[in-house]
Parts: sequence; C-alpha cells; structure tokens
Amino acid sequence: MTIKKLLFGTAFLFGATGIAQAQYSKDVLLFSQGDNGGTARFKAMGNASTALGGDISSITSNPAGLGYFNQSDISVTGRYLNNKNKTDYFGQNSNSSKNNFNLDNAGIVFHLPTYRNGGNLEKGWLNFNVGIAYNRNYVYNNLLEYRGVNNTSSITDAYSDQISSPNGMNGWGQEIYNNSLLFDVDPKNAGAYIPITGRKDGFDQVNSILEKGSKSESVLSFGANYSNKLYLGASLGFTAFTYDNSSWYTEYGRTMNANELKQVNPESEFLNPKNVKKHEMLDKDYELFDDYVQATDGTGVDFKLGMIYKFTPTFSMGFTAKSPTFMSIRDESYSNAEFRYFRPDEDKSFKEYRTSDDAGHSYLEYNMNTPYRLSLGASQVFSKGLITADVEWVDYGAMRFKDVGNYSKTLEQNMNQNIKDTYQGAFNARIGGELLFDNVFSGRAGFNYSGNPYKNADYTNYTASLGVGAKLSRGLYIDLTGAYNAINYKESPYVIDEQYWNTASPVADIKNQRTSVMLTIGSKF
Repeated sequence: MTIKKLLFGTAFLFGATGIAQAQYSKDVLLFSQGDNGGTARFKAMGNASTALGGDISSITSNPAGLGYFNQSDISVTGRYLNNKNKTDYFGQNSNSSKNNFNLDNAGIVFHLPTYRNGGNLEKGWLNFNVGIAYNRNYVYNNLLEYRGVNNTSSITDAYSDQISSPNGMNGWGQEIYNNSLLFDVDPKNAGAYIPITGRKDGFDQVNSILEKGSKSESVLSFGANYSNKLYLGASLGFTAFTYDNSSWYTEYGRTMNANELKQVNPESEFLNPKNVKKHEMLDKDYELFDDYVQATDGTGVDFKLGMIYKFTPTFSMGFTAKSPTFMSIRDESYSNAEFRYFRPDEDKSFKEYRTSDDAGHSYLEYNMNTPYRLSLGASQVFSKGLITADVEWVDYGAMRFKDVGNYSKTLEQNMNQNIKDTYQGAFNARIGGELLFDNVFSGRAGFNYSGNPYKNADYTNYTASLGVGAKLSRGLYIDLTGAYNAINYKESPYVIDEQYWNTASPVADIKNQRTSVMLTIGSKF
C-alpha cells in the first residue's frame, strides 16, 4: 500500500473535512521528523552519540556527554544539501532536484569545574557544564515531479467518489457537479455520479510538488561528571518551524463520445441534442488543473534526560529519554480546480471553469505531540580510535492531534484514530567509528537506519556517511563530512474507490536521495 494513499491523496480537493483527515495526518508525521543534529564529526559517525561525550553534539543528543568536557568549546557547522528525486510513474521516468545551503548547527559549552572552588580533582562531582546550541534538524526544501499516461483511472473518478459520498453534493461537490459539466448520474447506483471522461486513449497526468521551509531548535543543556564514571545531563529544547507546500496536478484527457456514453448510461441528459449545454461537452478535449497551497508554522517545547556510565576507562553505555515535543501549529491552505475544454484541432478553449476561492480555503489552529524517544548506546575506545552504536525506539503511534479552535471534535477523534491505524512504533539503529591517523588527522564512517513508521506501507530510509577531521594549533579544529540519505517509498496523486472502479489507485515509485556536505569549524578555550 502506498504512503500517500494512506495519508494524503488529493483529499484537499474535497473540502475542509478531506483536508483535515488527509493533509493533517501527513503533517503530524512530517513535523515530527528530524535528527539530533550537531557537528560534522558526529554526523560522520552515523550520528551515533548516545554513549559518547565531549562534542558540541552532546547538547542536542545526550546532554550527559557535556560532563566529558574539561575545557570550554565553541563551533559552527554549515551544510550544503542536494535533494534529488527519481520517479517512475506508469513506466515514465522523471528527475527533479533542489539545492540548499544553511547554517546547520552552532553551539558553545562552558566548562565549570568544581575544583575552582576547592573541589576534589578525582572523586565526587568534578564539573557542572552548560551548553547552548542552535540546530537545524530538518530541511523541507524539495521539488518532486512525476508524469505518465494513466490508462486505468482519472482524477475525475476521485471527484465522483466524493460527490457520491454522504453530503457530497454540499458545497464543493455541488459546485463541481453544476459548473464543470463533467459528471453524469450513475444509472446503476441511486444518488451516485460518474464522470463522462473517455478511457480509450488514457490520461496524460503530471504531478508537481514544491516544498520549502525548515525545522530548528534552540537548546539549553546541563551536564555533570561524577568521579569520571557517571555522567548525568538534562536539556530543554525550543522548536520552531515553517513549512510551505505548493502542489500542481495536471491532467489531459478526452470526454466520451455519444456511442461510448450510450453504453454507460443510455438515458443520459448529455445525449439529448436539445440540452445544448451538456450535449456539446461530448467528444471534447479537456485540461484539468488542481492546485493546492499550504502555509504552516509552529512552535514547541520538549525536554530530555540522559546518562552515561563508564564500566571501564574505555567502555561506556548511555541512555536518553526524550519527551514528546508539545507543539502549537497554525495552518492555512487554499485549493482550487480549473477546467478547460477544447474542440478537436482547436487551441483555444470554448469553455472554462474554476472553483470558487471560498470552497477551497481552510484555516486551522491545532496542537500536536510528536513521538517520545528512548535511546540506548554503547561505545568502545581503542588506542587508535573508537566504535559506537545506538538503538532508538520511536512510538509514532503515540502522536496526538488536538483541535484548539473547536473546529470539530469529530475531526480530533478521527485524526487520532487515523494516527493509531496508520502509524506504529519503530526502531532506529546507528553505528559509527573513528580512526586516528596521527595526532592531527582522523577519519570517520557511519551508517544510520530509520525504521518504518507505517503499519501498511513500504518505506526504507538509510544514511551512509564518511568524514575527516584535523586538530590544529591553539585548540582550533576543523571537520568535513559527506552523507548520503536514501528514502524509497510510493505515493498516489489521488485515491479512488478501488472496489467500485475495479482498478487500483495510481502509484508513483519515488527514490528520494539527499546528499549533504557539512563543515565544522571550532575552537576549545
């Protein structure tokens, strides 16, 4: 089953209820995505940082790692991102890409040793360090496009499903039925409607989606060191994000001729020459445009507790527990459909229709809770390097949606039930290592696997990374990392009643490839 079929087929075409139960279901997961962020060094090691300390990344990953610092540290990390999509839609391949450069991370750690106040240098509480960081943990910038000739269904099938649904002839449905002149009564099902689109030559379809925005967090962390054995930490994070989505679906087709329509509905009003308004719609070319624009922003807060324990001077294990991010979100969206009709061999349309702005406008304020996360990690240090690994549990089924504008209590109930039915808990696994070439240069490698958050959809997500680092004079250091992230999934530009139409909703196979280059410059002082 496809992800988009589960979440966000073009239900925004079907009014506010469709928007809520489809688009917002997708958004709950979208705004929950992100990683711990940090420096190029930890990114190179697969972002496996639960059982490691002494890096700026500890501020946002495991705050207990701040206890490792024996001097203050400051760093800045920039990232170049190439987001590329390869798609297959009815055998036609398409490529699209979008580039982005941004400040990925900036942080500072203040080393506050207790011995400055006469504390013991070996036992007891040795320091209480403080870290402050800014982290961009997800970039939404993406351009996705796929196209092909669909010989099995039209988006007008999805329209007719909605028009035929309970209360479907209210608002948007009534407007589409009366003005598009593209739908007829279903002679086999009372109260149902069917499109008059022809099937013989198929439908030329194009779907384009442009996403912009990012999600970032500002974090205040505290870490302490007890006898160089036990490290404890806590952090408070403040999240902010903006997300813009512009989607354009286009379909080119042809309406039925009189003989084709007679086989479907011999009593159709479209067959009556006296009904000129409808009769002239037969055997005509059409262009159908479906546009959707969404602008969303939100803020949130979360907290994290962490610990690291050194069983030996070289082997340690760590644990973190991150609360849900409690978010407040504002969402505004606009959708419309436009129809143009052409006589054979004519370039100028003889009829045009566009849905009203009021029918496609939606505004909603809501709260959501992202999943909680539990991480367990281990690390082993050698004379010439280290190896570290993490496993993380994320309960996506525990995400929650709450309508704060009293838009609809039914919406809230349906949304949360949809979340439970759609999402599941998943394990993420990370592993990485570092090799010291000499006292100056080091090399790193890592691998990161993200589990499938969906109960009934195909989804794979993994990241491989390589990096190098150099320690320069006077505490200055520089790290460079390249990371390749691949996400494979399927989506449908629209969803139809497969049992009624006796065919499956259209599916695009998508391979999303995100290639990042990160550079960190820092200094210990």
